[in-house]
This record gives sequence, C-alpha cells and structure tokens, in this order.
Amino acid sequence: MLAVVASKMDRPSVVTYHAKIFESCLIALDLRRQHPESIKNMGKVEASVINALVALIMKLSEATFKPLFVRSLDWAESEVESDGTSSSRNIQRNISFYNFIDNLTGKLRSVFVPYFQYLMDGCVHHLTGGQDHEVNVQAKHKKKKSKLTEKVVGSETKEPLTESEWNLRMLVISSLHKCFLYDTVGFLDSSKFQILLKPIVSQLVVDPPKSVEQLEDVPSIQQVDDILVSCLGQMALTAGTDLLWKPLNHEVLMQTRSEKVRARILSLRVVKYLLEHLKEEYLVLLPETIPFLGELLEDSELGVVAQAQEILKSMEDLSGESLSQYL
Repeated sequence: MLAVVASKMDRPSVVTYHAKIFESCLIALDLRRQHPESIKNMGKVEASVINALVALIMKLSEATFKPLFVRSLDWAESEVESDGTSSSRNIQRNISFYNFIDNLTGKLRSVFVPYFQYLMDGCVHHLTGGQDHEVNVQAKHKKKKSKLTEKVVGSETKEPLTESEWNLRMLVISSLHKCFLYDTVGFLDSSKFQILLKPIVSQLVVDPPKSVEQLEDVPSIQQVDDILVSCLGQMALTAGTDLLWKPLNHEVLMQTRSEKVRARILSLRVVKYLLEHLKEEYLVLLPETIPFLGELLEDSELGVVAQAQEILKSMEDLSGESLSQYL
C-alpha cells in the first residue's frame, strides 16, 4: 500500500514528506531485528517496506537521495543493544539493509553503482566475519590497501555459517553481482578488484548452515552457489583485462584443492563460466589452468572428474588442439 502511495506522490508532496516516509521505513525495516511475535512472515513484511522505499527513491533527485542513503548506512552500522549488550553492525539489521541495497541496485542499475564506494568496508566485513578486513577506500589510505588484500581468510572455515550469516552473505554477494553487472562507469578499478577478490573467492569454501534446505526465509544452497558463480564470473567480465583475470583465475583454481567436494565443483563452475564468456580471450590463462585440471581428472569424486573433463573438452575445442600432452 505504501509503495503505491509513494509511487503516485506529486513533486510538492515528495519534497514535503520524503524524509518522514524514509524514517518510517527504516523503523519498519528494524522489525527483523526486533522480531515481534505478531509478525509471522518477516520476509513478506520486509519486501513490502523495501518496495515502498524504492518507490520513494525513484521520485527523488540525487541531491535529495544521497543524505538519505548515508542515513540508512549509518543506521545499518550503528550500535544496537542485543541481549543486554551493545554491538555494532547488528546482523539482522544488516540483512534488512543489504536486502534493500540488492533491490535498489537492481532498480537504479548504473546510477547506483558509484554508491558502492561507501559499501566496500561493509561488504568485506560481512564476507570475512570481520576478521581484520576493515577497508577504507578513501584515497588517503591507498598505501594500506595492498596490505589489507594480503590478509587472506582461511581457506577452510572451521564451523558452518549460522542461518543469519548465510542469509547476509548471500545478499552481499547478490548486491556485488548487480554492481559488477551494471558497472558502466568504471567503478571496478584494479584497486577495488584486489580488495574484493579474496573475500568473494573465500565464499567457495564456506559451509552452509546445517539443514539449510529445511529453513524458511533462507536462500538455498543452489541459490547461493548460482549467484556466487555469477558474481565471480561477472567480476572478471567487468574488469575486462587479463591483468585482473589472472589473479582471479589463480585464486579460484587454488580452491579446487579444497578438501570439500562442493568447493571443488563450485570452483570448476567458475572456470567454466570464464571459459564460456571470455572464449578465445581465456586461452592466455590455459598454461596455469591445465595442471589443475590434470589433478582434478584424478579426483575421487565422479562429479568433479566429469566437470573437469567437460571443461577440458571445451578448452580443446576452443584452442583447436589436444591438450592431453600438457596434463
């Protein structure tokens, strides 16, 4: 109902009431964190609030929207009390926030992409569990970026993610995928690419919550896997240079040595995506990729072997020669 009202507001009404409506929507978005017993379907309620927010924002100028966006970011990162203790970046509040960002990016597309400069720190934080990955993307901190990107998340996580962590990471990855997909303004430069690469690749080895398929209002393993593969693939396509394809390809290939079958298959899916979309341009990456395929062709899991064989066949079709001699 509110989304319909917001979409039909005239200019004077928007100027007069936009701030109050926005604040009301933020209060409503906080229902996920508060989780009152009277609300049985939180996902449906949150979707309605986000639809209203997006409808309102579509009526605003950039000058009017920017302070509201900053306000929403402050709201997501502010300290809130939970179980009697105060903590920043409340995970439930951030699930609502990145759900909003994901929907807004899908609607505004390239117009919203530059705003991801304000989200870099949050995206890295949530993808890495906040372990020494605070990222400041301001120019005065450029010298620190290389050090930050060298801090790699452990290749194997010890514990499965909680339901909330799984949900939040899915929304962050989905938001970043849309950012890359609609980036026609050169947002994803080499520096941002390097900051985001390892946190995103590390999701290939993350374990989902136990019994995730039986949980409500939580993305399935298939949904997360699909968007993760698309995110990494689109990241490469948007980067548009083999200078950045090579480190991405290398990081993905390294995950094929994981003890986890799902991680090996997911990594091969990313390689397949790159091969299918870069086509002849992927040939420059063959010298590093082929030895990894050789290892995977001897994998104990038939699904991994089948995937590796399929990729090898595609590479041979693309290159026009047999690659077995290089295995």
